[in-house]
Amino acid sequence: MREVEVLILGAGLAGLGAGVEAQRLGRDSLILEAAPTAGGLCRGITIAGCMFDRYGPKVIVERESSQELVQLLGADASRHELHEVVHLSGLGLIGFPVQRHLVELPPADRETVLKEISIARSEPGEVRNYREWLLSSYGPYLCEKVLFPYEEKKWQMPLSDMDYRWALERPVAVDLKEVLEGAERKLPPSRTYFYPREGNLSGLVGLLAERAGPIRHSSPVTGIDPGGKTVSAGGETYRYEHLISSLPLDKAVGMTAGFDTDLAARTRSLLKWLSVRVHNLVFEGTTPLVGDAVYFPEPSVGFRRVAVLQNLCPALPAQGLTAVSVEVAMGRGERTTPEQELGEVVEQLLTIPQFSTFGPLLESDSVDIAEAYPLQRDGLREHVPLLTRMYQQWDIWHCGRAGTFNYCDMDVAYQQGRRAVRLAVT
Repeated sequence: MREVEVLILGAGLAGLGAGVEAQRLGRDSLILEAAPTAGGLCRGITIAGCMFDRYGPKVIVERESSQELVQLLGADASRHELHEVVHLSGLGLIGFPVQRHLVELPPADRETVLKEISIARSEPGEVRNYREWLLSSYGPYLCEKVLFPYEEKKWQMPLSDMDYRWALERPVAVDLKEVLEGAERKLPPSRTYFYPREGNLSGLVGLLAERAGPIRHSSPVTGIDPGGKTVSAGGETYRYEHLISSLPLDKAVGMTAGFDTDLAARTRSLLKWLSVRVHNLVFEGTTPLVGDAVYFPEPSVGFRRVAVLQNLCPALPAQGLTAVSVEVAMGRGERTTPEQELGEVVEQLLTIPQFSTFGPLLESDSVDIAEAYPLQRDGLREHVPLLTRMYQQWDIWHCGRAGTFNYCDMDVAYQQGRRAVRLAVT
């Protein structure tokens, strides 16, 4: 049995952050990773000479929490403004989120939206769920035309069953002052991001892995025993002093010995994931495109987002080729196979005006992400702290999007991993 002072579960950005912090503090640490390589959802792939973040593009949003990652990239860090658009039938491409770019709507539509927003915010009612929050924030016209269909497509569940508080920290929440300014003039992008000048984010993962201490790959965790302070993984048993977990919180509960039965049942019923399928596509020819990402609220279009790699980072596509990543939210009903869906995606993509001149599809890669986004269900924000406090009593600390069941970006997950180690060892 191997004894480790700080045992870390998972080598995504949160787990790597935990490893980096443990090494900085001079602690004996080990990361256990189920996959053959580190990176979690930030692993890269090359298709027909074009570089992709295989699980969909992940950018480093410019803010205080991302400074360390940017500094680590050094001269390879390339700064960009984030240009996102939404495709609306009959209107074409409008700035995303639309509530920040009302000036791009026809005048009559814009006046309707402004009037409804004024009424909604001057006569606030009780807000109990995400649907009611959207309606009270932006009024019926914008909700019915854009927000409801897009959010329902994204989350694949009734918006009335969702907590709204997660959105207060996301781009969907636009301050009234900014809404009004965006109705008068075209606003500059509200966010900037960094991306490697050459290559995809796997380069950043490699730099972090070099600093994160020992990593044991192909070691999926199968059991956690808080009483004995042991973890079973990859056919081995490890004894720890402090345990840092970035595993999906619901899975961690399911494999933790001695967990309260009723609490475990409540967790299984409440903690659910949205799964997505990502199609990474390479087309012949170079096609000028608008937007780093294009969003699709229309129910008639099966995918919800298309990321344009040549705009995200010009070095990603090979010369003479056009590369895009298409994300499809996976509902709970029957699904077509990736191969069947790929044909439907390409067929629909070519009906969109700015994609209609694509050359032949040369090569593709499709991947399913079972645990892409934690579903923001009502009651989640009360239940997760209960679980994490219980684990902390056992000296088990959770971090990352999966470990905290929190819809956070990669830089935040990285900082959560670092913080979890500091809390555990001090």
